[in-house]
Amino acid sequence: MAKIVVYSMAYRGDVFPYVPIASGLARAGHDVVFVVPEEYHPLFAAEPFRCASSGTDFAPKLLDEHAEYVARWGKRFGGGLMLHLYFGELTIPYLPQLHAALEAEVADADLLFSHPAAAVSGSMAAELHDVPLVVGDLFPMIMLSEYDPISSLPYPGRRVNRMLIRGMRSRLMDPMFSAKGFRAFRRQLGLSNDGWNVMDARLSPLANLALVPSAYYPPRPDWPDNYTMVGFTPWEGPDGGRLDSEVTEFLDAGDAPVVVTLGTSAASAQPQVFDQALAALDAHRERAVVLASNDDLAADLAQRVGAQHLVRPFIPLAPLLRRSKAIVHSGAHGTNSLALLAGVPSVIAPCLFDQVAHGRRQQELGTGAWVRRKRDLPKAVATILNPANGYTERAQAFSEQISQEDGTARTITELERILDSTSS
Repeated sequence: MAKIVVYSMAYRGDVFPYVPIASGLARAGHDVVFVVPEEYHPLFAAEPFRCASSGTDFAPKLLDEHAEYVARWGKRFGGGLMLHLYFGELTIPYLPQLHAALEAEVADADLLFSHPAAAVSGSMAAELHDVPLVVGDLFPMIMLSEYDPISSLPYPGRRVNRMLIRGMRSRLMDPMFSAKGFRAFRRQLGLSNDGWNVMDARLSPLANLALVPSAYYPPRPDWPDNYTMVGFTPWEGPDGGRLDSEVTEFLDAGDAPVVVTLGTSAASAQPQVFDQALAALDAHRERAVVLASNDDLAADLAQRVGAQHLVRPFIPLAPLLRRSKAIVHSGAHGTNSLALLAGVPSVIAPCLFDQVAHGRRQQELGTGAWVRRKRDLPKAVATILNPANGYTERAQAFSEQISQEDGTARTITELERILDSTSS
């Protein structure tokens, strides 16, 4: 069997979708190593793959320290200034450590399967050792297409968009992408920079698997031929998604609650949304399970909310949603996919540019309400909780549609097919 390296970092929603794929490959007999920040290793202790350090602590605790920056720049200018944080501050200065940690595993590997942003740096190790790279893309909504707006910017039409796309691939965008630092490190490794740009480096020239169903985000006609939609890849959570006794007792004690969770980014960047959401739910006499993302926020909220609500830093979301009536969240990929699969309607209050696309898409589908302005959140909560508006029925119907696609199984099949074709 093959040695497969899985590579990701940053927010939980950037990491968790790769866990069932890594575990499925390991159970199929492959030697699977997940190169990921050490903060995640205890969560994956029961999984059948091996964890290896990514070389830095680019993970939720570190990202919480940058909450003020995320709150200010997460959605402005199409989220472009977030790349200064992700690449300029948290990647470029640590390229030697990131490269050394990944190269230690990739050097004798048969395949590298990477998060798209991690692939910008991770592809260097694959190039050096001639290891096939496949990208598991979580963000088809930021794929360059003349048919769509770039990121969360207004759509100027196809003709103007074609010009903007050429600009996105040019050196004019190097400052925003911190491309100078990537190019310098590539030269240091003896790799060519001819034709290299960050927008294309987030994809693989061999194969790209979008971990999103086509029914949710239909493929565009000008996307690359090697870009395939495979479906969501949900992870049940640590210990197989088991809910502890306190959580099950709370769920058993009353009506199905509304989950309030803002993910790693929004929980620290816009914690006031917790208070707004809970005030709206109190007005409707609804119970809530609040996932605060970190211990400090959970402790603060637990002191202030009523006894009808349960507050925790983290609870496995997939099994919790199966016993909930709705969810308030930021639109992060992981949470958004689990909500859609569970068939519960969403109130989406985005914090980052990619989350805006999920808010817009759920509103188009009629499975959720997109909160564009903070003051609109109470109205959005009331809207999805009103049975007459049909959000629950539409969410359940869409869940039945996308649940027919097993994204995890299809991804594993595709990766094994690619392994066979590249080894022959």
